[in-house]
Amino acid sequence: MYYVNSHKKRFSIHFHTKNIEQTFSILETSTSGLSSEEVKERQTKHGRNILPSKPDMTLFTHFLQQFKSPIVYVLLVAAFMALIIKEYTDAGFILLVLLLNAIIGTYQEYTASEKAKLLQNLIKTSVMVQRDGLIQEVDSRDIVTGDLLIFEPGTKVAADIRMTETKNLTVDESLLTGESIDVNKDALFMSENRDLLLPERKNMLFAGTYISSGRGLGVVTAIGKETEAGKIAELLSKKSKAKIPLIEKMEKLTFTISIVIAVMIVLLFTIGLLKGMAFYALFLFSVALAVSTIPEGLPVAITVALTSASLSMSKKNVIIRKLAAIEGLGACTLIASDKTGTLTQNRLSVEYFISPTQVYDTNTLNEAHDKVYLASILCNEMHYEKSKEGGVDFFGDQVDIALAQFAANADESYITSARSYRKIDEIPYEPINRFSAVMMELDDKIFQFSKGSPETVLAHCNMTLEEKKDILNDVDEWALKGYRTIALAYKESLDESTINLKNFTYLGFVAIIDPVREESPDAIKKAQDAGIKVVMITGDHPNTALSIAKELGIASSHEAVMSEKELLAWENSGAKAEELKNKTVFSRVTPAQKMMIVMAYQSLGHYVAVTGDGVNDAPALRHANIGVAMGKSGTDIAKASSDLILTDDNFASIVNGIEEGRRAHDNIRKVIYLLISTGFAELVLVMLSFITGLPLPLLPVQLLWLNLVTNGIEDVMLGLEKAEPGLLTRKPRSPKEPIFNKLMLRRIIVGGLYIGIVSFVLFYFLLQGGESVESARNIILLLMVLFENVHVFNARTEINYLHKIGYRSSMFLILWVIFTQLLHITCMHIPFMQNVLSTQPVSFDIWLELAIVAIGLVIVMEVDKWLTFRKKTA
Repeated sequence: MYYVNSHKKRFSIHFHTKNIEQTFSILETSTSGLSSEEVKERQTKHGRNILPSKPDMTLFTHFLQQFKSPIVYVLLVAAFMALIIKEYTDAGFILLVLLLNAIIGTYQEYTASEKAKLLQNLIKTSVMVQRDGLIQEVDSRDIVTGDLLIFEPGTKVAADIRMTETKNLTVDESLLTGESIDVNKDALFMSENRDLLLPERKNMLFAGTYISSGRGLGVVTAIGKETEAGKIAELLSKKSKAKIPLIEKMEKLTFTISIVIAVMIVLLFTIGLLKGMAFYALFLFSVALAVSTIPEGLPVAITVALTSASLSMSKKNVIIRKLAAIEGLGACTLIASDKTGTLTQNRLSVEYFISPTQVYDTNTLNEAHDKVYLASILCNEMHYEKSKEGGVDFFGDQVDIALAQFAANADESYITSARSYRKIDEIPYEPINRFSAVMMELDDKIFQFSKGSPETVLAHCNMTLEEKKDILNDVDEWALKGYRTIALAYKESLDESTINLKNFTYLGFVAIIDPVREESPDAIKKAQDAGIKVVMITGDHPNTALSIAKELGIASSHEAVMSEKELLAWENSGAKAEELKNKTVFSRVTPAQKMMIVMAYQSLGHYVAVTGDGVNDAPALRHANIGVAMGKSGTDIAKASSDLILTDDNFASIVNGIEEGRRAHDNIRKVIYLLISTGFAELVLVMLSFITGLPLPLLPVQLLWLNLVTNGIEDVMLGLEKAEPGLLTRKPRSPKEPIFNKLMLRRIIVGGLYIGIVSFVLFYFLLQGGESVESARNIILLLMVLFENVHVFNARTEINYLHKIGYRSSMFLILWVIFTQLLHITCMHIPFMQNVLSTQPVSFDIWLELAIVAIGLVIVMEVDKWLTFRKKTA
């Protein structure tokens, strides 16, 4: 490991071979941490804590990327052939089309990448660091060597660390080692072997790993590219990122369509040669037809739609970590939500303390036993800072903060006097244990304090079974009122040197209230109306969970609740998924059970979104179809295991995300429909002309022009469409349903056949009526532009009638359609473009007649919708 000291000298240090004192000395730091001035100085010298990454593509690189396509290569060959035979107009137009397409593609891809970069910058990792003798929360990118970091379960290790204190610390180092078994860490470990393998360096933590359990304190020894992960990142940065599944599907679809069209074009080419057509004319026409009909821009247009949806979600407090999650959100059928902070406000406050003999109202002046407040403040992992107003600001777990505030409200001296106690031993809180304990010393007196769920704490207390039963009955009654209950106990130690969980004296339990978020009931109703089942998974008492669930509209009776005992029985009897069908509340759930519940619902056919904030939620988040982490209260490992992050920890934001996911899915279908149906229509027109022996209905340059003016921007604009009316009143689509389904195939065939057949019939009668081939092509080109202009509006909805959707939000699309129509009409009047496109002006009467024919496409598609709806309701 390399270390750069304050004199900018770079030398190799193996910190696992150094003791704690030597480490502090080498890194020029102390047990109180660095000062703010030292931090600024080191940041200036050594830079930020950022891993190497692949350089961003420049605008020019994006532009060059547009020419890396087989179709582009074929077009260049066509342009070259045109130059050889001195068809300079054709060559110039082909090159112009290539340039304009490259500019449009560059804009689309560069915009998408910039939006993706913006979204990535929204995802930040914070660390707890001791500076100037105070504990502070800072951006992980701002830490420096010598910083003193504090570690808790779920924390992501942001740099390489030499541990100075450890307490039952285990770490997930699978990123570096590939091993899924957690590694135990020990600050007192030291080795003389400089080449010790990374997993065997028990006194070190490495960047990118996660704290699984326990607590620790350590000093930063390396940041950025100097870390062990940094060395790997330099290799990884050279590799391209994997494509998201939806884009891969679209690329495969495009490839399949390309093969089909290529076969048809080869067939047409062969027929043309047999008819004696010129090779160059046939080749150029075939290339133009391929460009016009193959939906090559589909993956890019969909990427733009997805990144735009991601940006829109970020404005609604939903940050997408994986673009594939947007597709999944539209199919979500079940949300398994945490209670605290997601459905409730996460503003916990102790309202009552219930001792074995008395109920204390915290809003009155009557005070409980001194040991109650000591247990609340000493058996507590929060930390505090003095505020500018002279009071105290608490940081940490909300239950710990509520207990600390409970003690402070009784007497602020409990907060300050807590520092007078010396900690001898500690059992940190872990969700699976449901309690924490601490051993403290003051003036040669040693006390042990315990807090946790009443059932767990009572197991440590010296009481009769009857007394414990009475207390648990009281707990049940308070839980039914919606209170969260935390029990407290203590004992004086005489000859014990570590915590002994026996013979504690029971003090009582606190009743904590956490009000339901005002918007949660409406958001749940909204989700239920959308056909999404909402279940609540919590560590609370069953009665507390039921009370909150009733208020939220998730459950109405005990029949919907699955308690700890029932969960255990369900697990032991084989965890049959059918038994969960009518359950909506799960209480006292362990991490393993949460994962099993998720998997059970998946086996029932549900597409499950799961919320989580702690290290214990990571398994369920990984197994969920959509993992949702909390941005405020979530641990780093929960965020890393998730697909999206709620920046406000609010359930309502999930529902907003689902709405955006459905909108994005709808828009993707619109883009696919427009590109494939118009390409199919052009193919039908050409095929019918070939089969019947008519001349080519459109020249190669006309096909290229048609593709340029009608499909260049409209597909991207469709990807940005607002949500259709009634989006959240629809039932969720099946997760297995492909985007290219029967409904889309039917609409493509109906629309494509109408455009292709009507255009062919008109072309036929124009020629039969004595029109020249050039004049007939001019009219057919105008008709095709009108058809594709009109068809954009058909693509805006597949389930609503056009008169039922709004148009104000689509003004840019409307203006662009008007612009392309005016552009084409203008080109029909400019001599140079007349020569390039073989066009000429037409009368207003002819334009109007063609416009009426094109609008007939709208009527056909609306009638098709009516027939589809009628068939469904029959």
